[in-house]
Amino acid sequence: MIQQRKPIGLGTFSLLVIALGFAFNYAWGPEDFRFSYYLFHQMNWPIYSNGNDGLHLPFVATAIFWVPAVVIARKYDYHYGTRVAFNVARFILIFCILGPLVLVLNWIIHS
Repeated sequence: MIQQRKPIGLGTFSLLVIALGFAFNYAWGPEDFRFSYYLFHQMNWPIYSNGNDGLHLPFVATAIFWVPAVVIARKYDYHYGTRVAFNVARFILIFCILGPLVLVLNWIIHS
C-alpha cells in the first residue's frame, strides 16, 4: 500500500503565521525584549488595560495572527500541517476572545 503525503502549499503558511504570533509576544534575549511591548510603547498605548493591572492587551492583539491562521488552515485543509495549525490557532483564538469577555462580564456584574 502506497501512502501519499500531503503537499506543501499555501496552507502550510498557516504554521508560519502561528510561529509569528508566538514570536510577537515571546521574550527574546537577556533583556526580555518583546516586539509587542516595543510596538505598543512606540504607539503610546498601554500594555495593560488598568495601568499595571488588568487585561494584557498585546495578548489580545495577537488575534491578528490567529484569525488569518485559522482562515488559511480552514481553506487549504489538504496541505501539510494545516490540521495542527487550525487546532492550535483556534484554541488560542478562543482564549483571546473569551478572556476579555469574561473580564467585561465580571466588571458589569460587580459594578
